[in-house]
Amino acid sequence: MARAAKLEFKKRRLRGLTGDELKLIACFCMLCDHIGYVLIENGVLYGRDAANWAQALATPEGQRWYLLALVLRHIGTLAFPMFAYMIVEGVLHTGNVRKYIRNLLVCALVSEVPFDLACYHQVFFPYYQNVCFTLLFGVGAIQLMRWGKKLNMLCALLLGAVVCALAQLLRFDYGAAGVGLIIVLWLCRRDHSAQMWCGAVISGLVSTGYHFLGALAFPFLYFYNGKRGNLPLKYFFYAFYPLHLLVFYLLVYFGNR
Repeated sequence: MARAAKLEFKKRRLRGLTGDELKLIACFCMLCDHIGYVLIENGVLYGRDAANWAQALATPEGQRWYLLALVLRHIGTLAFPMFAYMIVEGVLHTGNVRKYIRNLLVCALVSEVPFDLACYHQVFFPYYQNVCFTLLFGVGAIQLMRWGKKLNMLCALLLGAVVCALAQLLRFDYGAAGVGLIIVLWLCRRDHSAQMWCGAVISGLVSTGYHFLGALAFPFLYFYNGKRGNLPLKYFFYAFYPLHLLVFYLLVYFGNR
């Protein structure tokens, strides 16, 4: 009897998600958040006007719009942890940290007016700053801690704490918690499991108002394959933030006239 041919099955390895793909997912989540906040809460429901807001929510249609906004904003909580993680990856793999900081600074400055218009309907609102400043300070904290670590770890941690305090004092989006998350993800960079668990716990605590959903960003990040990706989207990610905020503001402005 002929010997039965041995069947060989090749296990297909998961390709994982590239950095570009994770950033696109983060951009989608951020877009959902801003549709909920800028277009629905501040637009359809007149969220910047207390009287009109209360009147809108008193109607069944207003309640439906508000429920949709809540769903979109819950999805939006996944965005920042993903961006924070990719900021750490960017610092670790960039060949020019100064250029990286410069690009983030330009993006933060360019985004401030669209951010203030979309969120506060003012050209300049000094009491709250856009999230690009948070990411910028996260990179700055990592660089300072690298320098401080040459002295001792305590010095590095104190420098990180100072940057967190400044982010809170200057009223950056996510404040000290946002910069702190970036610092923790950087400190845990050599232990992927610890990085995922610590990041998920902190992101969940930061998103307590949204049922701890920020932690759900980390199942996506777990499958990051360490590759940047081949999509020509480097400057898209810098331009997307201010451009979509400006477009949303214009939609609300002309829609409510």
